Amino acid sequence: MNAQTLPRTPVAILDEFLVAEEWNGLLAYSLSNEAEFRNTQVVGRDGGGVLDPATRRSRVLYDLGPYRAVFAERLMTFFPHVLMRLGHEPFPVSQLEIQLTATNHGEFFRMHSDNDAYGVQGRRITFVYFFHSEPLAFEGGQLRIFDTEAHADRRSAPTGAYRLVYPQQNQIVFFASWCWHEILPVACPSSRFADSRFTVNGWYHQ
Repeated sequence: MNAQTLPRTPVAILDEFLVAEEWNGLLAYSLSNEAEFRNTQVVGRDGGGVLDPATRRSRVLYDLGPYRAVFAERLMTFFPHVLMRLGHEPFPVSQLEIQLTATNHGEFFRMHSDNDAYGVQGRRITFVYFFHSEPLAFEGGQLRIFDTEAHADRRSAPTGAYRLVYPQQNQIVFFASWCWHEILPVACPSSRFADSRFTVNGWYHQ
C-alpha cells in the first residue's frame, strides 16, 4: 500500500472500555439469553427491517438488561473525547441506539453505511465494542472501514483505501456513521453460540 492509498478516515479505538467485572458479566448475560437472540435484519429504503441473508448473517438481542445503562453512561462520558479523536463537529445526542450482536461460523455483514436509509439518517457516530469467551475460539470477523466520499445527494461511496480492525477483547471502535464498512466472515469451527464473535454496537443519534 503506497502513500496515495493509505486510509484517511478517522477512527478512534479505546482499550479496556469496561472493567473486568463488567465485561465478564456482559458475557454471562449474553450466554444466559441465547434463546432471545433473533436473526439480524438490514434497514430497507423505507426504514423498515428486512431479512437479507445475502447481505447480513448474525443474531441480535435488543435488550441488554442492566448493561444498557452501563454502556449509555460510558458512551456519554467518552463522547467529547470521541468527537475530538474523530475531528467531528459537536452535536446534541438525541438518543443512543444500542444492541448486542453474535456472529458465528460463516456469518458476515457486507459493505454498507449506517445512515443512508429512511429512518436512520440521524445516526452520526457508529460504535462497535468487541468481547468474546476465552480462550478465543473463532477467526476472522474483522471490521473493515473504508475511506468514503460524500456526494451532493447525501449519498456516499467507498474509495479503495480502508482500515482493518481486528476483534480484541474489551476494545471499542468509533467512526462516522456515513463511512462504508463491512464485517468479514467469521470462522468458528465449533459453531457453539458461546464461541461467537460478540459485539455491543450502535449509534449516537443527533
